[in-house]
Amino acid sequence: MLFNIRKDVKEAYGSRNDNDVIDIGVSYDGSWLTRAHTSNIRIGCVIDLLTGFVIDFQVCQSVVKNVSTLNWPLAKMLLNSIFGMKAIEIFAASHMSGHLARWKSKAAIKLWERSESIGFRYTSLLSDGDSKAFLELNERKIYGSQVEIKKEECINHVSKRLGTALRKTVKDWRVKGVTFWGKQHGS
Repeated sequence: MLFNIRKDVKEAYGSRNDNDVIDIGVSYDGSWLTRAHTSNIRIGCVIDLLTGFVIDFQVCQSVVKNVSTLNWPLAKMLLNSIFGMKAIEIFAASHMSGHLARWKSKAAIKLWERSESIGFRYTSLLSDGDSKAFLELNERKIYGSQVEIKKEECINHVSKRLGTALRKTVKDWRVKGVTFWGKQHGS
């Protein structure tokens, strides 16, 4: 399935050769299996900006509990049939050690490092306000010193930060007794 999606993404960029490595813009974010950041299982996804297709993902787990109870043959068969990848690399992709806040960066590094093997170079990154993964990717120079990964700002996140700053400014000025638009406070 991912093989066909990647082929469609390459065609959308005008590439007909499977061996081409093309520069694309992607969105990257991570999520937890459960809410409140308490899950041991997390996923990082790379989504093409032009087509909106998920072109790669990385499943991460911090603790492997009772691996003997997992039905590995069934899991491998299911994941291979759906995604056409080595299931062991997806399901038990990595044991994340260190600070849990860094798992998104570690997943991003794995995704960017293997991007050229699937025919892409992620040169433009659209991400939420959390730029730790972006900073880590540029620090490591994943594609060499000549290729810089650029960060694009999401308009929703920019407007959210702008709105928060504006509301804070209005609140601060109201405390000082300054009125806006010719109305007095309380009228």
